[in-house]
Amino acid sequence: MSREHAEHNEKACDHLLTGPNEEGVSFHDWVVTTAFYSAMHYVQHEIFPLQVGDNVYRSFNEYYLKNFKGSEKPSKHTAIAELVKIHIYNAYSAYKALIDSCHTARYTDYQTSEAVAVAARRRLSQVKNFLKK
Repeated sequence: MSREHAEHNEKACDHLLTGPNEEGVSFHDWVVTTAFYSAMHYVQHEIFPLQVGDNVYRSFNEYYLKNFKGSEKPSKHTAIAELVKIHIYNAYSAYKALIDSCHTARYTDYQTSEAVAVAARRRLSQVKNFLKK
């Protein structure tokens, strides 16, 4: 499912990046958000199934539920980023930048510039360039 979800989010990202709607409103914050979530699903598809020792994890959720418990567990986004750092290291810088720009667009300032939106789309392409599946 992750690959199809990634492709769906990527299409939404590209559609939103085409420009303002009829009222002249742009959705650069959503370009950034869909770029990040597309990248997140692409990397999950790349990494899973994952074998760690004798354990095979079919999905990220299975991995997260079995490996992180209690109040000290990282957020799911942090856990995925760590997996990217370990298993797709060359994509980590672009992936981390997507996390950061998405967080800003969603929680700090939704008035994202076109330049930030274009950079997010470029980073999604950079992440994809390091995938083998």
